[in-house]
Amino acid sequence: MTEQYAIAIDIGTSGIRAQALDLESKKVISTAITLRHPLPGANVVDHLHFAITVGRKTAHQLLMEAINKVIKNLNINLENVGRVSVCGNPIQLSLFHNIEIRDLAYWGEHALERLDVTPPPRNATIISPEEIGIQIPSKAEVYIPPAIKHEIGADALAMLFKSSVLEKKGTYLVSDFGTNAEIGLVIDGEVYSCSAAAGPAIEGQMIEKGRLASPGTICDLKLTDEGWKTRILDENLIARDGNIVDPSSGEIIREGEVEEKAIGITGTGVIAAYSLGLNTGLISLPKIKSRDHKIHLQEDIYLTEKDIENIGKALGAFRAAHITLAEEADVYLDEIDATYMAGASGFYVDPNKSLDIGQIPPSSKEIYQIGNTSLAMARDIVIDPNLLDSLQKIADGMRGKHITLATSRNFEKIYSLELSMSEQGMPFWMYNDWLNKYGFQKIPPKASNPKIHRIFEKDIPELGEYGLKIVKIGSLLKADFKKCINCLKCMESCPEEAIVIENGEAKVKTDLCSGMACLRCELSCPEKIFKYKEFLTEDERKDT
Repeated sequence: MTEQYAIAIDIGTSGIRAQALDLESKKVISTAITLRHPLPGANVVDHLHFAITVGRKTAHQLLMEAINKVIKNLNINLENVGRVSVCGNPIQLSLFHNIEIRDLAYWGEHALERLDVTPPPRNATIISPEEIGIQIPSKAEVYIPPAIKHEIGADALAMLFKSSVLEKKGTYLVSDFGTNAEIGLVIDGEVYSCSAAAGPAIEGQMIEKGRLASPGTICDLKLTDEGWKTRILDENLIARDGNIVDPSSGEIIREGEVEEKAIGITGTGVIAAYSLGLNTGLISLPKIKSRDHKIHLQEDIYLTEKDIENIGKALGAFRAAHITLAEEADVYLDEIDATYMAGASGFYVDPNKSLDIGQIPPSSKEIYQIGNTSLAMARDIVIDPNLLDSLQKIADGMRGKHITLATSRNFEKIYSLELSMSEQGMPFWMYNDWLNKYGFQKIPPKASNPKIHRIFEKDIPELGEYGLKIVKIGSLLKADFKKCINCLKCMESCPEEAIVIENGEAKVKTDLCSGMACLRCELSCPEKIFKYKEFLTEDERKDT
């Protein structure tokens, strides 16, 4: 009998994760991930801006090229794939499905009417691979789970569904820790939700030596009597002891069990360094108190003051979001019965350090680390497609309120205090005083001896028989600028070295490009003929 396969895909803001499953045994066969997103930019807003400016067709094609490359690395016969399920936030799934995205960018009914935009329903749906360009047999089915509302995607539904908090009495905080952190405060089944744009630093991006969680990256740090002990992910994404180092100088005090060279530091490693640095006095915001103003770790991996500033801003978004949700729901943070931490960043980080620095409320008495719920729900759907109907019923019946932080006056006031701490060194007691002056609740004291439940050994619990494959992606967009004088100013100005220009033909490597939030290439052009929106994929150029 020919084996039949299914594929589960998580489209995250910082990368793609996919798994192949045997439909008969329901077991995972293999796992493939990317360490970058195929669209230019560092966050979901960048991806949306790119898709609107350059074109949804281009954005969809770039995403599908990357997904097809990932599934080809799953070590299965794609001709025998019968089911695919995908999970992600509304922007990623809309680009995947190639449907209207402008309603996610423009606020208010009048704006949508003026632009003649009709928001799509974003309900649970089944489509064919041919509709979107997945390179598997046309008879296969592709399952897309529902969004709760257009602002709250399937990734938020996944963390609520997999944590089971919707069925419980009590008050619970659930967060999917990532670049665009989905946060839900659930009170007796009623959900107050928001998306905190924490930024790429939370996953190790926009950090000088940073990388997404992958083999060889520093994911945690432990304080010992001798120095700081590094914890490094092995080839199975399990944390192992690395060297003990002096963080002020980088001197190796004792070698660890990991013999391979560290290749970078994840967001959770940066959070650990931030916590230890503050607790030991090595960091006095916004400064690092070493001779060269760096925190030195293993194999010339270090953090700069700019890195510390970026992670401080990211952590500030979490804490400001927590207070904003609690104020909207009229509860105190110390009334939360349990906190759930989802996603790779929420799994590998030490919860005690998260308590110290505001990534989760310090009063959290019980903490659950539940791994990649988005990928887990995609697996559940391909194993039992009937779950799609059940998820739609949950989405339809969900009670609650979504708080748009971008327009929240409360969030604006609180986040300004966070910036005062991370950028100007405002002391924490003054922060609490200002919260009181604004009429908000103060940050409660840290819980003593919180109970920590780590549900799995790693954020993707089962990698499968063939293990983990890291897939390098990178598409080229091209444009011809006929009046180009070949001064190369655009290429020289690119901070990511993503541009090559020859005789007026410009090429941009999309996975490296910072996208519409940067545009140094366009701004640096002395002839003003470099136009980012004119870039096309190779297929689009053939069509024209």
